[in-house]
Amino acid sequence: MKDYCEISKIEASSLMVERKVLDIDTNLIDKFDLLNSQPTENIDKNLLLLAKKNPKEKDSLMALRGRVSHPISQKINLIYNQFKERYEIELSEMLIILLDDSGDKYLRVPKNTPDKKMGFIKKIFCWETIEYMQMKNNLKPFTAEIIVEYNSSLSNLTTWTKNKVQGSAELKSYLKKCGILLISPWALIADSSSKRITEAWDRCGEGVFQTSYIKKLYESYIDEYKKAKTIYKEKTGKISGWQPDENFLKSLNPTQQNKETLLLLDKALRKYLSAIYTPRQFENNEESQIQSFEEDLDDDSKINLISKIELTLRNCGEPIIKELISQDKKKWDKDKSRKLAWQLYSQGLSQREIAAKCEHKQAWVSKLLPEKKISESIAQESAIILLRINEFSSLKNDIDGIERLVESLKNHLINSELNEKRPLLKQLIKEAIE
Repeated sequence: MKDYCEISKIEASSLMVERKVLDIDTNLIDKFDLLNSQPTENIDKNLLLLAKKNPKEKDSLMALRGRVSHPISQKINLIYNQFKERYEIELSEMLIILLDDSGDKYLRVPKNTPDKKMGFIKKIFCWETIEYMQMKNNLKPFTAEIIVEYNSSLSNLTTWTKNKVQGSAELKSYLKKCGILLISPWALIADSSSKRITEAWDRCGEGVFQTSYIKKLYESYIDEYKKAKTIYKEKTGKISGWQPDENFLKSLNPTQQNKETLLLLDKALRKYLSAIYTPRQFENNEESQIQSFEEDLDDDSKINLISKIELTLRNCGEPIIKELISQDKKKWDKDKSRKLAWQLYSQGLSQREIAAKCEHKQAWVSKLLPEKKISESIAQESAIILLRINEFSSLKNDIDGIERLVESLKNHLINSELNEKRPLLKQLIKEAIE
């Protein structure tokens, strides 16, 4: 229930999925009875039609964003549970890739400034905005991509969403690095050449069998697989879902008592194809700063990386700053200068300038506005999350590298290195005050 009125999102500190109530106009909620309605094809189509007819209006699109967020989460969990026993994968890493919609009414849209640096503008999250981002080949978050490409003649929205998750290039890239290809073991073996089979087993095989044994097994597998798939298709009318049964295993040469050796071959193939047996060795502190990750990226990849950093810093920073401001607000009635100091800081004034305008010493300002302490807390929490995504995962076992990452994030927060008009820390404080 409430699938249209709540969005599944990642909670920044725990990296667990939680539901957040969406800011949707009550007239729209009442019109479609969204608080009490299960997702239906009719409601989905009407909301989509309404979003297109009123391209500057946010509410119908926001309801659809909530609607598709839940099957995104469900499908990612399904994939994770399918592979977690055999592969070293992290659910949080998978979620952060695609569950990237926090339910806000605004989108931060990249734009090029006159000096050709990349900046952001804030736009209402509506159909007009996502069409603009699609035109610029920068359609984010994932919910927007799903909705704008949805074709109701092909499937319902739930199936469409889960198929989009399955086909996500970013998710496939992450899984491939873990040795996982989103193809059944039986199809993967059948789609491999004899050369690939022998090389994969030589390099990555974990079983006790010699390569000659595996090659012989593979050759019989190819012959029997084609026969078995033909029979399966004739019986079921389907081309997917086939599993080797007892008769099939006995027909192989050498005969197999169970699927164990075939699954070991499948695992060797996945490791071989993902090249996880030869991890890249980094040298000369090439990953010591966030900028080093950007140097070899194309413009779209840079924007994507910066967006991930920005989202993580925001998700971690907002609750920390909101709590800090909430506690300090209790003292504002007695001392108006405290509120003024926060406001002036958010506007970009220095501690010396704030002290003069508030008629206090600079030490008072420094104690009230512990910039370094706040940025340190946000940066540390953000680093924990960023280490779970592909671009930073190589730093997990590098203590010095993690420390440099935290320092870089602190610098981004305080010194506006994300090319914003105002440093992100000051933006977050301004938004918390308002």
